[in-house]
Amino acid sequence: MPILFRVVFLAAVVVACVGCASSDAPASARERARSLAELSARFASLDLPAASEVRLGSGKPGPDYWQQRADYAIDARVDPVAETLSATGRMRYTNNSPHALDALWFNLEQNRFRQDSDGFALSARVGRTAALADFDGGFTTLVYSLDGEPLPTVVEDTLARVILPEPIAPGASIEIGMEWAFPIPPAGVIRMGSEETEAGMNFLLAQWIPQVANYDDVSGWNTLPYLGSGEFYTNFGDYDVSVTVPRGYLVAATGELVNPSDVLSDTQRERLAQAMASDETVIIVGPDEVVGDDGADATDLRTWRYRAEMVRTFCFSTSASYMWDAASLELTPEHGPDAGETRRVLIQSFYPEEGLPYWEKSTEYLRFSTKQNSEFFTPYPYPQATNVNGPVGGMEYPMILFCRGRESASGLFGVTAHEIGHNWFPMMVNTDERRHPWMDEGFTTFADIYQRAAWEPDTRPWQLNRYIERAPQRDVQPVYGTRPDHNSQVGFLAYRKPAYGLYLLREYVLGPERFDRAFRGYVDRWAFKSPQPADFFRSMEDVAGTDLAWFWRGWFYGVSDIDQAIESVEVSSEGVVTVSVRAAGRLPMPVVAEATYDDGATERYRLPVEAWATREVAPMRWVVPEGRTLVSVTLDPDAMLPDWARSNNKWSGGS
Repeated sequence: MPILFRVVFLAAVVVACVGCASSDAPASARERARSLAELSARFASLDLPAASEVRLGSGKPGPDYWQQRADYAIDARVDPVAETLSATGRMRYTNNSPHALDALWFNLEQNRFRQDSDGFALSARVGRTAALADFDGGFTTLVYSLDGEPLPTVVEDTLARVILPEPIAPGASIEIGMEWAFPIPPAGVIRMGSEETEAGMNFLLAQWIPQVANYDDVSGWNTLPYLGSGEFYTNFGDYDVSVTVPRGYLVAATGELVNPSDVLSDTQRERLAQAMASDETVIIVGPDEVVGDDGADATDLRTWRYRAEMVRTFCFSTSASYMWDAASLELTPEHGPDAGETRRVLIQSFYPEEGLPYWEKSTEYLRFSTKQNSEFFTPYPYPQATNVNGPVGGMEYPMILFCRGRESASGLFGVTAHEIGHNWFPMMVNTDERRHPWMDEGFTTFADIYQRAAWEPDTRPWQLNRYIERAPQRDVQPVYGTRPDHNSQVGFLAYRKPAYGLYLLREYVLGPERFDRAFRGYVDRWAFKSPQPADFFRSMEDVAGTDLAWFWRGWFYGVSDIDQAIESVEVSSEGVVTVSVRAAGRLPMPVVAEATYDDGATERYRLPVEAWATREVAPMRWVVPEGRTLVSVTLDPDAMLPDWARSNNKWSGGS
């Protein structure tokens, strides 16, 4: 080949090679940059609503925090024969917002039981709404008035807009008259209803007040419709409620009974006083004292009067078939306005014969769970707690629970523990259940884990097993932002996943002491107020003193797959162990590795979560203790993480 040609050819090859390098290298660099950006993005700050003087960046309520107040005085009557409820009342609404309000929105949950309601159309007459196929419910009377004059009212399915003659100024109050009636739904459908027992009818009344909706600084009027899955978001206030029923009917309700001498016998009052001083269950109405519908006198009415302070709603149950027993629980708050003041809380249960034999232990279960939660969170804030047996599977209201639980002792304990937990979330910490069910159901299910562990110390709580078993197949919607009525798997996303996330945060990420300090700080800050998700995230980080954006984003905002894997294990001649760990899932987590040595001894080593900010494979290093030989290494030795592929979590003897 001529010299000139060889030079030209080599130059062309060099140019071609340089061209190859210039086209491949940027692509490789771009790929690496994209990978690094994706990894570091998992640790970026959350895009939360801007902090303000209403809701601080620390997660505390600010100096300008406000919330509305609604106080009710109601006279209600239950007709057991016609199976109807009718009532009149007054609502005093205090506008604590900085805005003038020219109308009030009210929730009409009873209209969910109309056959032309949106919720009824969506239910398709199946599941727990099947009993409504031949029932046309809803308000038959509904009148709002001011100074005796009816107010213009526009009803929109499960909402009503009541137009005022003039706006309510900031800081002003208005008193609205109310009159309403409706047929009581059957069979315990959707959190309330009635059932026929051997001794007579049993009525569980909830969603029975056409309550004013919540107006807050985040969403304004909260007018999400009541479709069935989404629960409540209401205002705190005081309730004075009278319930008139035939003589022989007992009434269990939110609040304290203020006229026992009018409705209870001398013997019943003596037994109740005994129960108020007793840790052991006392029979108030025994099985041989049940009146039953046949013994009730519909021509002789009795009025039970209850008062409740700072509650978000009022519910009650009434029946002539109830047995009734009670005990009490002594509590001494360690902090707050009542710190150091010992008080007793009345713990009681109402149940028909159908609840036996398991309901004989209901008060014991309720007392145990109230005590556990008081120690775990903050002392139970109310004067009494009541468990009522009826057709409702499980539902919570201030100071009163509706529980079916007739199949087993374990089942009754579980539903009782869960429902009383709701008296902290959302009855005390008032969250928006229509938008963020995980902030009450998830938090309460988290408490269930420790309730069950305390009740049955040798068993692994079912919540943990069911989450780990189902996570890979069911983690398809995010927890945050998925409304319950748009949720294809409410039990998983609203209950188990957030509960398991808090469990991991306590036991795996922060540690119990640090977590408990932060979580109790959140409860104390927002007791009898209305936090949003951002307030919870910020408050936890503020008190714990750490950035948890990576955890909130991965667990609550996204689909949280985890796969930690051992790629290789090397031991140098100096005894330095290097374990290469890959984090293949989308949710970064700290790594816990357990080393087992030839003498049976084990040691644990930890890699912080920040290891995954710039890489997918990270080394863990430690020195083998003198005189020992490394036998195996296991990641997540307690099997706490919902790891998708646990088979790659262990290295043993060179394999």
